[in-house]
Amino acid sequence: MADGPKNKEEILEELAGMDQTIADLTKAVTKYQRLSESWRDLWAQFAAIIEAFDGFIYICSQDYEIEFMNQHFIERLGSYPLGQKCYKALHDLEGVCPWCVNERVFRGETVRWEVRSPKDKHWYYVVNTPIKHPDGTMSKMAMIQDITERKKMEKALKLAEAKYRGIFDNAVEGIFQSTPEGQFLSVNPAMARIFGYGSAEEMLDSVADISRQLYVDPQRRNDFTQTLKDTGFIKGFEAEMYRQDGSRIRVSINARMVKDEEGEVLYYEGFVQDVTDRRQQDRQAGRDKL
Repeated sequence: MADGPKNKEEILEELAGMDQTIADLTKAVTKYQRLSESWRDLWAQFAAIIEAFDGFIYICSQDYEIEFMNQHFIERLGSYPLGQKCYKALHDLEGVCPWCVNERVFRGETVRWEVRSPKDKHWYYVVNTPIKHPDGTMSKMAMIQDITERKKMEKALKLAEAKYRGIFDNAVEGIFQSTPEGQFLSVNPAMARIFGYGSAEEMLDSVADISRQLYVDPQRRNDFTQTLKDTGFIKGFEAEMYRQDGSRIRVSINARMVKDEEGEVLYYEGFVQDVTDRRQQDRQAGRDKL
């Protein structure tokens, strides 16, 4: 039998219940909107951080499929290889890269390393980080920077260092670097031979005070340093000095003062020649003229 008509009190009670339901729904919707807006704000911040990175970022699954890539990387590749195998999209390989570290990453390890891509022959510095998802699955995020120019500079620096080392070690003149206080920082083999030492290392270990141990007249060391302070360089400076065995030689020094960007003195460096025989010949020639 159909329900009878509702009285006024029942209708008002039902309407009140509906008002409460609508209020509860409105509150829930408002809360959801706030949460949604918060998530959008967080994602916008995350996206801004990702795109502000001046290198390349991609995320791949455990089966090597690309799940995300930042705009820098997309522009570099010329397309968005979403779902493609990372080794194919990034390095144009048909199988897993021989240097791949995914196994370590998916064990929870952050791996940093350098690699040269067979695709473009560029060098890259890579930081691989594991990402754990709420459902228990994992992905790998790779942050990559092109370090090709740095590698070229490092190679050029090594070549320059090797060239300098060859000149330094094989020069017939003595070459040195010393502190203003009078300690050697470096000497070449020729420098050690001039002063009678068996090697550059032996001379560095033996001479702790240039003024006291090498100069026959320590005042000449003061003259040397004062000239460098005044002019920044010195040419043809002569002094009588001791060899390791106590014998005396006369040397000629060309040197300069080396400073840092703030003008602070770092060290002195220069060349040393043994002019003992030349000066003896000059004196003998002078006597012959008398």
